[in-house]
Amino acid sequence: MSLQECLASRKDCSGEGRTLSKGEILNICKSTNQAAPSKSLFVVLPDGEESSGGIYSYKDEDLTLITGKEKTQYSMELYPELIWKESIALNELIDVGLIWQYLSLKVESMGLGVSQRARAPKKYNKLINTELNQNHVFFYSVAVRERDRRELVEDTSKPIQKEVEEGTVLLDTPSCYKDRLIYKNRYEGVPLDTAIFNQTDKKTPNYTNLHEISQLLWACQGENDHATHGNRDALEKNGYGRVHASGCAGYAVYPIVIVEDLANLPKGSYIYNPVGYSALNRWTSVNEKITYDHFLQYYTSDSSKGEIEKELGINFSNYAILLCIDRKKPCAGFMHKVMNLKYWAEIEAGMALAGLQLQANALGLNWQKTVLSNPDDSKYRNLFNLDSAEQSINYLASKLVNLAKNERLSLKGNLVPTVLFFPQN
Repeated sequence: MSLQECLASRKDCSGEGRTLSKGEILNICKSTNQAAPSKSLFVVLPDGEESSGGIYSYKDEDLTLITGKEKTQYSMELYPELIWKESIALNELIDVGLIWQYLSLKVESMGLGVSQRARAPKKYNKLINTELNQNHVFFYSVAVRERDRRELVEDTSKPIQKEVEEGTVLLDTPSCYKDRLIYKNRYEGVPLDTAIFNQTDKKTPNYTNLHEISQLLWACQGENDHATHGNRDALEKNGYGRVHASGCAGYAVYPIVIVEDLANLPKGSYIYNPVGYSALNRWTSVNEKITYDHFLQYYTSDSSKGEIEKELGINFSNYAILLCIDRKKPCAGFMHKVMNLKYWAEIEAGMALAGLQLQANALGLNWQKTVLSNPDDSKYRNLFNLDSAEQSINYLASKLVNLAKNERLSLKGNLVPTVLFFPQN
């Protein structure tokens, strides 16, 4: 499968799972390890024909049994290496999210799915730390399972009619949806492993139009639901949502695009709106043209490019994508009682970053990322104009979205900047 097909159909699953061959397990681990090659992976397996159940470590393209005292009922479970500290650094949490998204897309390409559950696997922690004399920590349980949800279907309802308002910039339709190719099984795209292992020829970014940034933003945070027409309950029941996973469908990541010189956009900062005018109904008609419904919303003319470059010690040419999080977002409803919320938003930022990285690889772009070392520093609020960004997000949510069904599309807390991502010439 292509990267784009995996993104378009990625969803959490809750089936039991089938036994995997050792070759399949190693293939999953090898692809997943590309997200953070310096990290070891811990794999929990059931009893199979080629291996006994237990907890293994994956390093140097091989599995080493740690203990057979605990097994899994699913195809496998996987946990990134993470050492407990009083305050875990943001870059460590970003790596966890990167690894999970790489895992999710790889198993999707194999016809399986993943499930990210809200309770930490304390028994695994204890066994591994006892055997290795370490202090590893696993926040959530992440299982590879059989897919038990229906396949991707096209939204065939009549698109709503909209007029583009001032400050709104419609983005291109993602390539896999153009001419209905993905529904007709005629979309080829870039093979997932080609993107994961960065095997595409590099080219100069195209800043004359919005095609590349449209692809990047969709792969980072876009919607992949096509048939629920704004009904969040149906969306969660049928397993669709964003192209990356989210804790209890909280969707805590907000991409901001800082534009210096891109196509015909005015210089300034923009919020990416992945749900568009129609709020989960994936198509809209503008000037009698049907298009995928996602856009940029202009919120300030101050790009602060020079100040950002000086503060972070970087140099970006035409634009940069800043991933912000809302740490309170997954608290919506009763879920805060069952979900381990600590660090979830930061990990989700890593999953969104994985989409950016992989799509940039697929497009043949050189890119750079900078993880902020102290994201809670108050200086960033002025540097990135976050007060104005928050006002814009909540205004759009109240104006364009059915709040009764989509209450999680507005901010619950303050934006916290995590990662700056940008292509390089």
